[in-house]
Amino acid sequence: MLLRIRFAAVASLLLCVSVRAQEPQSLWTFRHRVEVRANYRDSNHEKFQLRFPFEPPFLEPGATAGFLETVDRGRHGELSVAQLQLDLTYGKWFSARAKVHAIDKYRRNPTSNDRKFDADELFLRIGENPEFLERPEKTSFFVQVGKAPKMERQPIRLLESYGLAANSFNRFEDVQLLSGGSVGRNLYWRLALANGNPLFFRDPNALAGDNGIPEQRQPDNPNPDPRLKSGFPILYNAETEGLTFSTENVQFGQGLGYRWQREDQTLGFDVVLFHYRRSMADEAKLTGTFYEGDLDLLDGVGGIGLPVSGRNKEEYGGRLYGEWRAVTLIAQFTKQHLAGLQRQGYEVESGYQLALPFRFVKSIQPAVRVSGITNRFRPVGRFVAPTMFWPWTKIDAGIRIGFPRNIDLTIERAKHNVGSPRKIDLGETLATLRWRV
Repeated sequence: MLLRIRFAAVASLLLCVSVRAQEPQSLWTFRHRVEVRANYRDSNHEKFQLRFPFEPPFLEPGATAGFLETVDRGRHGELSVAQLQLDLTYGKWFSARAKVHAIDKYRRNPTSNDRKFDADELFLRIGENPEFLERPEKTSFFVQVGKAPKMERQPIRLLESYGLAANSFNRFEDVQLLSGGSVGRNLYWRLALANGNPLFFRDPNALAGDNGIPEQRQPDNPNPDPRLKSGFPILYNAETEGLTFSTENVQFGQGLGYRWQREDQTLGFDVVLFHYRRSMADEAKLTGTFYEGDLDLLDGVGGIGLPVSGRNKEEYGGRLYGEWRAVTLIAQFTKQHLAGLQRQGYEVESGYQLALPFRFVKSIQPAVRVSGITNRFRPVGRFVAPTMFWPWTKIDAGIRIGFPRNIDLTIERAKHNVGSPRKIDLGETLATLRWRV
């Protein structure tokens, strides 16, 4: 039996009831935040010939073999996202959030045919759940229901791009029932029941790439030549579909953390250990692609698949977030089991924010991130996406410049070191102008 909870309807109803409640108005707080991002992107062009035996109608015009290719090569200026976040709280005991976006070109998941309007977060919470390094005054408890970030996701991002571990494991939110609390002020725990993010594949740079879009298998359109290419995809936990909770393939999650901060807020850290487990679906339908996620993706196409066994999907690891005056450090590690296949990823990111006494430039924050993915399963000859087997390291370096009126500019460069049969350069420069209200 499929259990479905319409989170949008529940959220709307409870918000209306809460606003009308006869309570002291001073305890109610309503906040809104609008964010717009525009980008300049310069992506190196690379092509890699595949050994998979594509039938001629599926090849690009004039091609005799299939290729992996940079998603959108060259220099481009684009509006990447327009986003609205609404928060309603009653003291520390109730909160509701709706975070919706339009466009979000860099988040489209898994292809550019994904929804152009979507809710990134939509949840209700009863009880106290402090954010960042804040701590409750005493032992606390909360229950949260809806679409929300995973418990181990880093609380802030120093660069606009994503590292390999964040892209692979916890970039996207999940529909979940989350409970948790603290024992005293510092030690905290989490328990989660969730849909579980479906397994798919995407390019690790800004754009996900187009794999399995309808244009590629229309009988009246042989030899398609889509504008956006496949990219060089890695396995990742894609965004969960819809806003309803399902009892099929439920994911169980647990977390245990410790959070501390000096009274003058010049030093603090938050470390959490986590674990997730669920049964993978035979197939997971995703918006924008005729490929299907979970086991169907690992089975490959044309009878050429990976040597899977069983259907267990399990992840465990840890994340550290720390601050020391103007220095920020974020580190994470995740190990993943996929139907008998093992892989792991790490990520370390640090930055230093320097306040400036200038009228038009308020701060600068240089940052660097090193991330890597190791796949502990053997390559399969002629598999359609050999990039799934490659060991991968990504280095991102950049600087964020703060201006008045909540405007900032982030300029960064990505360098990839991949264990491919021949040397390829997947570097990308990304500049992001962000305005927040």
